Amino acid sequence: MRKLLSLVSVVVAALCLLSCANNKVQGLKEPPELLKAVPADALTVGVFGRCDHGLEQMLDSSSVLRSLNYDKLSRHKAVIALCDVGSITPLLIIETGKAEPGEGLRAATDTLPQTAALAAMADSMKIASAQLALSKHNVLLLSPSTTIITVVRRHLSTETSILDAPNFDGVLEAMGGADAIAWRNSGAGKLFPLSLCSISKKQLSSFLRGATEWTVGTGDRLHTVQTPAERYYCNFLNAVTEGESKLAGAFPEEAELVIDLPVADLKLWRQSYETLMDARVELESYTKRLQELKKASGKNPLDWEKELGIKEVVYVATDNYSLNMVRCAKSGKREGVQPNHAGGFVRALYGEPFNPADSCCIRQGKWLISGPRAVLDTLKLGNRRSWPSKAAAIVEADGRRLTWTKENNIIWEDSNR
Repeated sequence: MRKLLSLVSVVVAALCLLSCANNKVQGLKEPPELLKAVPADALTVGVFGRCDHGLEQMLDSSSVLRSLNYDKLSRHKAVIALCDVGSITPLLIIETGKAEPGEGLRAATDTLPQTAALAAMADSMKIASAQLALSKHNVLLLSPSTTIITVVRRHLSTETSILDAPNFDGVLEAMGGADAIAWRNSGAGKLFPLSLCSISKKQLSSFLRGATEWTVGTGDRLHTVQTPAERYYCNFLNAVTEGESKLAGAFPEEAELVIDLPVADLKLWRQSYETLMDARVELESYTKRLQELKKASGKNPLDWEKELGIKEVVYVATDNYSLNMVRCAKSGKREGVQPNHAGGFVRALYGEPFNPADSCCIRQGKWLISGPRAVLDTLKLGNRRSWPSKAAAIVEADGRRLTWTKENNIIWEDSNR
């Protein structure tokens, strides 16, 4: 799961073009009881069969909660949430035993010696704790923040929790019966404050917020949960279906980040993209930009797209430069680096993060590659083994790869294996 979190913070935060596998998730028979103690507005929640699994998989090694001695409680069920109380702070909820019949919330106690010892140790380390009773089990709450404990008590008193969050039923279905982590994409800017190559923190968080409503990680798979709303990028990917990728035979050797959009049906792709723009109230600015480029270049970008018969669009980046790659229906005349008379077209047609600084271009067979002249003069293309041959979207970064296929769930893999 730590690999998963690393992947999420680098690749998913890179553009959340998530991948899918041909598997269906077995939904939970009933929601884990411990989720009743998670505040409704928590940004992240992890459900674990063992407390020590959760501590190892979810928390940073420097977290104060990892320094406690959990003794036998390390083998008990646990939930870990990340809450925004001015800063992102963890809440650990451990199942400590069955609740006594008729036991009320205020009078709840737990007789397990390990619980009392752990609570005392937490107090000595200025870690807030509380022992409470849910409907069937007692729980121990632990957090560096007393505010979070107060929030939990308030939510329990009103019988509200993360279970009441919008579309959380879809999250539970995606979680299945294994250890799982879910996070709200609306909190992406606070959860994943990262940049990657030429993609800024602002771009990353902005894209993630609109990519899906929830993202769920189970083992080596990611799943997206969202309503059918057309504003979500993941719904856009589902609509355009899979296309054939030929990037494996023309892979830039120095690439550190690759975003590959194979296009199965150009007309459907364009219609779906414009529907996305309209749902986000961005269609007017999109159309205005195309008109400006037509006026400046004498060519309508939409006509340029059709004339080339575009089959695949790729963004390639390193820490020093970025390139746009477009695979056309037919091979072009092999020439050296030329001025790009369609500068800005790729970014306008396919969105961020495609490189706007594409003043020059070069043809390599069916590939039209644009970017800085100095980079194109020395660009080397090679072969990449095991690159997916068909997908709606592919992202590779930090040695990890995500591939979105026709199924609405997600898988990642180490591309170096």
